Amino acid sequence: MALTQDALKYLKFLPILQELPKRQFTLLYDSEADVLYIDFYSPPRDCEDTELTDDDIVIRYDTLDEVVGLTVLHASSR
Repeated sequence: MALTQDALKYLKFLPILQELPKRQFTLLYDSEADVLYIDFYSPPRDCEDTELTDDDIVIRYDTLDEVVGLTVLHASSR
């Protein structure tokens, strides 16, 4: 039963995924650092610049200023 409950937590992402561009992307959660890495391309594109928002999200940009990924700090408390 615990496995079912865990699987249901992932299903909460489905409405969000429908809004995103249709391509492969990568989610990686580092539990020790409590950081969620989201790469919008697979394989990930190189980052040229970053921006730290007021809510501790690092937005990663490529050379064309396109957002290529997010780094979410303190991910478990959101």
